[in-house]
Amino acid sequence: MLSAGCSAARMQLDPALTAKAPEQAVSGTAFASFRKPVTFGAYTATLTKGGFKTSKSTSVGPYQRKESKQAFDFSLVGGTPASWAGSCAYGTAKQGVLFPISNDAGFVCTMVPQGAGGWQLELKSQGKLYGPNTLSGSMTDGTTTLSIAMVHKLAGSAFSSSAPVGYEIRDAGGVAVAAVQIFNPQFVWIDPGLAPEVQTAIAAAAAGLLVSGSAASDINDSQ
Repeated sequence: MLSAGCSAARMQLDPALTAKAPEQAVSGTAFASFRKPVTFGAYTATLTKGGFKTSKSTSVGPYQRKESKQAFDFSLVGGTPASWAGSCAYGTAKQGVLFPISNDAGFVCTMVPQGAGGWQLELKSQGKLYGPNTLSGSMTDGTTTLSIAMVHKLAGSAFSSSAPVGYEIRDAGGVAVAAVQIFNPQFVWIDPGLAPEVQTAIAAAAAGLLVSGSAASDINDSQ
């Protein structure tokens, strides 16, 4: 379990990443749905549509189904190119008949810079019923592909938590190039050695992951 008492905690990070990537504190996420800016480093993201989580439950005898969804659009300024537009959706679907029978989740996000091109991010759950379920996937512009995996462990902890604490991003060679901590306090790390346009694409992805962080925190909640 995670608690507010871990206020100074950091997610488990690859030491090679922290050695080269500055820690960028995040502010504004709690009020993002009210169109308050989310800022970290040189970047500012602002929701332009949606943002609130909706839930729906169905119960017929012993059968239960629970669905939740959070869809939102946002703008990002800062970096290269200087202006981006993002459109994201996070959703879960859980079913059970006296015991869990399915637990699925997913997150998709399209991030388009001013001008041409764009990146697509897609994460899917492993559908685990017993043990922490998690999300993993990738983001790509058709040329460069980065892998993304949800992290469930805080630095120095011997155990993984059911709730996610962040995401780690690696390049095609398996090298950690960025990380996003969605557990409070929130932070972003981006390798400054990456091409400027890749750094900004990761920042756009980080904005989407941060805004969806509260919704994603229930990935392993019981029905």
